[in-house]
Amino acid sequence: MSVDRKKLTALLQWYVQEVGKDLIAVIVVNREGLILDSISGKDSQKSVDEEIVGGVSALVEPVLTRITKEFSSGAFGTGTFDTEDYRLIFCEAGPDAVFVTVLDAVAMIDPVFPYAYLTAEKIARIFDGRTVSPVIPKIISRGEGKDISRKKDTLQRIKIQSGEYAYKLILGGEGGVGKTSMVHRFVEGKYETDYKSTIGTSIMKKECEFDGLSSKVRFVIWDLAGQSQFKRVRMTYVENAEAGILVYDVTRNETFENLEGWHKEIKTASPNISLILVGNKIDLEGDREVSREQGQEMAEKLGLSYIETSAKTGENINDAFKMLALQIIKRFVVTEDI
Repeated sequence: MSVDRKKLTALLQWYVQEVGKDLIAVIVVNREGLILDSISGKDSQKSVDEEIVGGVSALVEPVLTRITKEFSSGAFGTGTFDTEDYRLIFCEAGPDAVFVTVLDAVAMIDPVFPYAYLTAEKIARIFDGRTVSPVIPKIISRGEGKDISRKKDTLQRIKIQSGEYAYKLILGGEGGVGKTSMVHRFVEGKYETDYKSTIGTSIMKKECEFDGLSSKVRFVIWDLAGQSQFKRVRMTYVENAEAGILVYDVTRNETFENLEGWHKEIKTASPNISLILVGNKIDLEGDREVSREQGQEMAEKLGLSYIETSAKTGENINDAFKMLALQIIKRFVVTEDI
């Protein structure tokens, strides 16, 4: 099995950066517990190669033995295990690997879970040889739901309450930022160069599925026209939307400057909507007018998760929709002892 080690290491480095100070180490192991890659947390004073990996490996082996019984049937998914010193998150990463996050004993798991799950899916794609970006987006945790309880020496499986969840999802942003291209890339897996400007709104449907989770998220996607003449009718379309993606074009600063107006318009119509911010057209890096740092600062100002995409190449398009789905469904997280 040939694995892109450079991309795997880059992915783990992104994960460490986003999870932050409570992270002690991350480890990728195979089903037998053999370590395939590992890296220490950026603020950890401990050696990932010696103390952490040595200690965790001894701990991981018996836990993995229990996981593997269900892992082999694809039934495990994600789980946690707490010790006196650490909190561990185990995520199934395809048929070949398990992604282990080692956190400080006092860390909260709820904010880390969406990062861990997205990273595990990316690891699975790396092992399968599929195209994948190593970038881990910034995910804002709104504290929805109850944090996963700490149970020492007890393996807990993280599950989403079974069911199919349907959400009205709107895409907002100025005309020409690539909203329609994003939707078609996500729904149909293709990119066209001759999309006509959306008149009023366009509606499409797509299910968002996650390996290891029994639930599905069905998005009914409303692609809103960005032109000012449609502002009055847009308010009707936005009402009762549960999810939304606010999009700007990284090559056109004016689309970035109008984000706060769009954010206010959407939140006025649907105050409880779950939103993320997307900077699109990163394939045009030479024409970029808005930096990643500026995009991140705006996202933090608006209290939104942030990711950059390219509808043309497909980079991070699926990740954007999955990030939004996880942000919504994590309120349905439950645990069971095994």
